[in-house]
Formats: sequence, structure tokens, C-alpha cells
Amino acid sequence: MRSVRLAVALSLLAALPAAAQTLTIGLATPPTALDPHYHAHAQSSATAAHVFEALHKPDAAMQLTPQLATDATTTNGIVWNVRLREGVRWHDGTPFTADDVVFSLQRAGNVPNSPGSFGTYTREVRTVEVTGPHSLRITATAPAPLLMANLSNIFIVSRRHGEGASTDDYNSGKAMIGTGPYRFARWSAGTEVHYARNDAYWGEREPWERASFRVIANNTARTAALLAGDVDLIADIPSTDVARIRADRRFQVVTVASNRLVFLGYDRTEEALATGHVRAAEGAPALTRNPLADVRVLRALSMAIDRRALVERINEGQAIATGQFLPEGFFGYFADIPVERADPEAARRLLAEAGYPDGFRLTLTTSNDRIVNSARMVQAIGQMWTRIGVATSVETMPHAIFTPRRNRYELPVFLSSWGNQTGEALYTLVPQLGTRGQGGLGNANRIRYSNPALDRLLVAASTEIDAPRRLALIRQATDLALAEGVMQPLLLQVNNWGARQGLAMTPRIDQYTLAMSVRPAD
Repeated sequence: MRSVRLAVALSLLAALPAAAQTLTIGLATPPTALDPHYHAHAQSSATAAHVFEALHKPDAAMQLTPQLATDATTTNGIVWNVRLREGVRWHDGTPFTADDVVFSLQRAGNVPNSPGSFGTYTREVRTVEVTGPHSLRITATAPAPLLMANLSNIFIVSRRHGEGASTDDYNSGKAMIGTGPYRFARWSAGTEVHYARNDAYWGEREPWERASFRVIANNTARTAALLAGDVDLIADIPSTDVARIRADRRFQVVTVASNRLVFLGYDRTEEALATGHVRAAEGAPALTRNPLADVRVLRALSMAIDRRALVERINEGQAIATGQFLPEGFFGYFADIPVERADPEAARRLLAEAGYPDGFRLTLTTSNDRIVNSARMVQAIGQMWTRIGVATSVETMPHAIFTPRRNRYELPVFLSSWGNQTGEALYTLVPQLGTRGQGGLGNANRIRYSNPALDRLLVAASTEIDAPRRLALIRQATDLALAEGVMQPLLLQVNNWGARQGLAMTPRIDQYTLAMSVRPAD
């Protein structure tokens, strides 16, 4: 009898670590796909990072560190010699080689129907040559001082499993064979994704046998799931719940200032009038030209917004008002660019000067499950605009609906966000404001904006090896972009996670929620 009791006790003890080694995380936003080259989208990339790896990766503070590459050198910024990590194996046991990198860099910018192409990060690559089983030579089209930073956004996939594979093959799990610390287990689109630990991983072994991510888009439900113990950790704590979670001794709030800019985008083309989202004032003749094409109108809309009120009243202080595209400390942040103060009277005068003394009407749109407090912010901004005579209605929708509609140019006035993944201004300016289709510029330009003068500055800065000269070019580009007013910075998010006690999490500036960032507390 004693031996039976001992066996039962041992079996119970053996079961405890398995339960403890499952990490369950609640997310606000689902990935759009599992294909790591389908959509340059923060949550999709964070999801992919568990299974796939890049040549280099940004750490939690956005500093580039080696991953599948151990060394990358150049003498002129054009020819880069890259040494790859040896002894790495794909999840099916086959060895990782330089040929997989060649295949991945060719595939990344050429995935059909991509809503946000990775081509902006490979646009500088002219050729990629294998020089050995674990070495290669990348030749750029021109001096490319930021090449390795840009390529850190490209996940390396297996040629064996990726050649001929479609996005659906990745989404089904068929092609989900990576080199990363976790193996793909299963995915339910829009609902959950599950991983199993890769015990043959070349790097540090993860403490969690299983990592599960549940999509809980509703803010109240996500907080409730944490408080009830249904999940171990949640991302994107609603700002209204930060104090509540912090006061509960069972939990902790993990916080870091973000690289994610919340901004307003304006389509100033005449085609935008066809959407019905930019209309004449009630009772006035129909518009014959887009009022957003007048920089004075855009200036008035910006001046009407009280950014500090958005931070303090709408976000409960969990944001940082800004007048530029980057957070402090990034390359291309300029301390002398102020946060614009609200001036409704001056805004009304500008509207009248532009020929709209009675204003006009707008529909302001945003996603309601991607940006913290986005629905509340567009309501507040709509009221601010209405006060200066621009009667504003608001439309919110799930991110999965907002993104394709915005990408089809159906939403000419929107609130969106952008996370800067390299700590350098060109990562924001090139894809957001470059002329779409011009040499890889403008891959995330959803406002049909085109300015040849800005394009020339962006290309010049992208090829400038000397850092001070590159910074001077970036300053010119930043000043021009801000003066044009088609992309108006509002605030930088503060990243907040809620976690149960007993976990230690390293918060990431890039807002990625990774199982690799979480460890059992000592």
C-alpha cells in the first residue's frame, strides 16, 4: 500500500511542472496570417517570431543583435559579407544553409495579395550569392548603411518547405517549419495560436513547454480573463484598468515607453471625394475639389486637436504627446520640434482663408481593436473638429476590416499607428510617405501621397554612409513631411502588460508580446 501511495504522489509531482510550463497570453489583436512574408504587420511579425528567425533581431531596447547571422561586414555599404550560424537545424531536422537565406530574400517582397509588402525592406538588395554553406554575399543597388537593420524584418524560411508554398500552406501549418525556439502547433484564425517548445533549438531552451495565445479583442473581457486566472498575462491593458491591476497584489503591471506612433492620415487626391467621406457642409453645393488638398485645411485640422487632452483625459496619462514621427532617443528625433498646442480660433481663421468659412464634413475612421483607446480618441477628435466647423462623423471597425478598406483607399481620413522597428527615421518615412511604387518606396503609403522632392531626400538619406550627413537629410525630409501635413503625429503609445505574480517579463519597446520575453520569477 505504501508503494502505491508513493507512486501516486510521484505521479502528481511529475504532473505539476507540465502545468507550470504552459504559458497562456491574452492578445488584443490577431495576426492577419501565419505566412511570415505576407503582411508587414506588428502582430503578424510577433506571431512569426516564435517559429522563424531573421539574420539579426532587435532586442527589447531595439538594439540589433545576431540571430541566424553571426557577422556582417562591409567596406563601402554596397557589398556585405555575411557569416551564418552553423549547427542550426530546421524543425524537421534538416540543416539551415545560406541557400535558405537566398530563397527568403527573394520571396519576401513577392508574396501575392500582400496587404503590406516586405519589399520595402529588400528594395536595396541587388543580388544575393552563396559563398559557402554558411556564408553569403549581398550586393546592394547603392550604398546601404541600414541594410542589416532593414533585413532584420525578414524572417528566414526553409527553401525545402517554402518553394512553391502559398500563404495558405503556411496558414494550414504545412509550411510552418522554422528554426525558432517554438514549433507551430495549431492556429484558429482570429481566435488563438498555439506553440510547442523546440527542444532541439540552437539557443537557450525556453522554460515553457507550451505557449498559447488567445485573442480577446474586448478590453473588459481581456482584463477579466487575467483577474480570473484564465490567462497568465495580457497585452494592451486598457488605460482605465492600469491602476486597478497595479493595486491588486496578485498581479503586476509591466510598462515601457513605446516606438508606436499614433497618427492621422489624409488622402488629398480628388479620388477621395468618391468615397463620400469628404463632403460639403450641410446645405452647401457639392465639393468640386478636395479641401484636404489645401495645406491650410490640414493645418487647421491639426491645430484643432488638443493632443495633451488626448493623453491625459482619453488615455489616462498612458501615452506621450508628440509633434514628430519618432520617440526620443531614436535616430531622427529632433528635440526642437514642439508638440503643437491646440488653437481652435486660429484653426477657424485658416479654414476661412482657405475658402471654407462654413467648413465641410468628414468621416473619421479607425480600427477598434488595434490601438489602445482608438474609438474614444476618434470621438474626441471628431468633437474638436466639429467645434471649428468641420462636422465630423466617426466610424470604427475591427482591424481585419479596417486594414483592407484603408489599403483600397476607401478611408481617406483615418487614425492609424506605426511601430518603428529599426530605431531610425527612414523606417517610418520611406514606407509611409514615399511615392508608392517608386523604387520600393511607399509600401505602406495608404493616402496616395506623392512628392518628388521628398522622394529625393529619402533616397539620398538611404544611401548616405556618413551618419551626420544622413541625419541632416532626415531633418530636411522630416520638416517637409510635417509641413505637408498629410501624416499628422498625435502621440506615442505607452506599452502596458498585466501579468500574474510569479512571472518576470522583459517589456519590449516594439510592443511585441513574445513568450520568449517571459520567464518564471526567481
